[in-house]
Amino acid sequence: MEKLVFYVDGASKGNPGKASIGFLIQNSSGKILKECGAPIGITTNNVAEYVALITALIEGLQFSQGEIEVRSDSLLLVKQMQGSYKVREEWLRRLHFIANRLSQRYERITFIHVPREENARADRLANSGIEQTLL
Repeated sequence: MEKLVFYVDGASKGNPGKASIGFLIQNSSGKILKECGAPIGITTNNVAEYVALITALIEGLQFSQGEIEVRSDSLLLVKQMQGSYKVREEWLRRLHFIANRLSQRYERITFIHVPREENARADRLANSGIEQTLL
């Protein structure tokens, strides 16, 4: 079973403000299996980051339940999912719980913090959804 790579990002214009998510799922040869940019309403950037992760984890199940690598330019998200940062904010604790439960559906999952430049496509997808937000 091949390893998949997920690139995830959230965006918020204002904090809180109009928000959206972006993610893409690639196979080990770099072929994009799924990509998405979508508005999610008014919320904070951190919530948008978690919603992007949760959505990617759900969508990824149709391609593999084996090994995945999640790449994000959000240090907070990565460190919280790795367990090295505490999740203090109540709403993020709820989203963190959901993301952890979904992570258990995969055989192996690794979270990697990457520079924004390495997450550019997910960033573009996330930012494209902001203007579509109706609220």
